[in-house]
Amino acid sequence: MGLKIRSCASMIVSAFSDADWAGYVDDRRSTSGFAIFLGSNLISSSARKQPTVSRSSTEAEYKALANATAELLWVQQLLLSLEFHISR
Repeated sequence: MGLKIRSCASMIVSAFSDADWAGYVDDRRSTSGFAIFLGSNLISSSARKQPTVSRSSTEAEYKALANATAELLWVQQLLLSLEFHISR
């Protein structure tokens, strides 16, 4: 098993996130995740139980978006430090 990296014309960095509000019945915690792509290639992903209880689905989604944004900024800084020019 592994990731297949393909050559593609577009080198845009993009991120997607989602959350499942109160998905755990025992403690009412939410699950959140994100995926970050460079062009059409997946370069980072995460899915985990949120550490705190969210009061609404909006709050759960906001927490997922905040985690995705932090990872996206880290990936962009890594690519810039490697002198890899990314599309805006």
